[in-house]
Amino acid sequence: MIRHLFAADRVRFGRRRDLWILVALVPVILAVMFVADFNGVTTPPQFDFFMDPPDPVAEAESRAQMLADWRQQMLTQVPAFAFPASLLKVAGNFGPVILLSIYLATALVAGEFEWGTVRTVHLTSSRGRTLAVRVGVVAILIGVVIGIGLLFAAIIPFLLSVEGAPLQGYAAPVPGFWAELANRIVILFPFIAVPILMAVVARSIGAAFLLTLLFFVADLAITGAPVWATSFAPWVPAVTVSGSIARLVGGDDSAQALVAPAAVSFGALLAWAVVPVAAAIARFRRIDLNE
Repeated sequence: MIRHLFAADRVRFGRRRDLWILVALVPVILAVMFVADFNGVTTPPQFDFFMDPPDPVAEAESRAQMLADWRQQMLTQVPAFAFPASLLKVAGNFGPVILLSIYLATALVAGEFEWGTVRTVHLTSSRGRTLAVRVGVVAILIGVVIGIGLLFAAIIPFLLSVEGAPLQGYAAPVPGFWAELANRIVILFPFIAVPILMAVVARSIGAAFLLTLLFFVADLAITGAPVWATSFAPWVPAVTVSGSIARLVGGDDSAQALVAPAAVSFGALLAWAVVPVAAAIARFRRIDLNE
């Protein structure tokens, strides 16, 4: 049955050009962002200044010192663009993927209510199973985007150079590589699950977008509230969506590192992925589709 539901969704959404254009476009955006960041790091800045009274020798020495300082700083940043660190660099640019996740989740779930197809699609199949398959479809599409983006991240470093030398010459081991990559992928899960819950609650693409925006704004407000430091639950900012992301991305330098280990925030993000989907399925089973 699950296989048939996936096949049905493939037929229903396979001809939607907007989905495939976005799935193809977002990895290209990630690649462009990667190259733009690399160019920003490796392009020497312009040191335009003049001394009064003019002193060409001192000016030349100052420019040379500034250029040497910039080059030293640049060489410390370049290894992050070499493979395999480049995978983490691209996976860390999750803004476009988050936007795509929210769009796909709301459009493919709330769109059923606006199109009226929700009344016919669920006549012969379990509502919960069908919605779970739809969640899987969104997750697979996001997985394809991430996979293509990581493929670009694995290829592009071999095409770049630094001061005439291959970029891969600056490659360095990445401690905890797989854990860091998992952290960056799990960050995306709530941005699939929460919009799906809002789509079921709102039954409208526009309203679902609005509720999703309000949810994450409220999450940011809760995370940044100053009351937690002196409360009986100082760990709360480390288990919100935004706080968990800050903990995993910032590592031991994040403010949340003082109140919770990374495993707690990792588990919190998994919970933010599972609980909204479970709530959406439970809600979807009870609603009147004829309303």
